[in-house]
Amino acid sequence: MFINTNFLKNDKIQLILEKTVEGDPEKEWVPAYHFAICNDKGVKAGVCDLRIGHNDKLYYGGNIGYTVYEEYRGNHYAGKACLLLFELARKHGLQYLIITCDPR
Repeated sequence: MFINTNFLKNDKIQLILEKTVEGDPEKEWVPAYHFAICNDKGVKAGVCDLRIGHNDKLYYGGNIGYTVYEEYRGNHYAGKACLLLFELARKHGLQYLIITCDPR
């Protein structure tokens, strides 16, 4: 079910696959990819994940999650990572994604 993710890069960032997690229907978890967000110098600037599928729990947690470390904020790394994750979601046939926000 998981596919090669080496294409998840542009001239500013690259998403490096750290792990994949199989879904667990009993817990209502869908399969997920977990990535490091690395800048153009290869430095890890944050993390992101893409959950493949849809269920009621994703209306709270979303299909995409991300964190950009404080010292790297303001470089649009989260937005750039989301654009790359949209490409991966399309390859999985997802017609829409849910992105939620914790404003803390």
